[in-house]
Amino acid sequence: MGKGAKTLFFILNLVFGLYFINFGLEFFEIPELISVLDKWIFVIGGVLIILGGINYTRTLINKLDK
Repeated sequence: MGKGAKTLFFILNLVFGLYFINFGLEFFEIPELISVLDKWIFVIGGVLIILGGINYTRTLINKLDK
């Protein structure tokens, strides 16, 4: 994974993470347009969490092999 892809992955995780925190704690009012897309946001966020877990596991395995 290149540096640009890692940066994009980090930004996506950050944005969806902040959305999930705001969804639970309600810091800011979420516009109606975004509220309509809640199901898709949860699906994309879940996929990002799974990909992050796979990436973390691969990193641990590579460190243990060295």
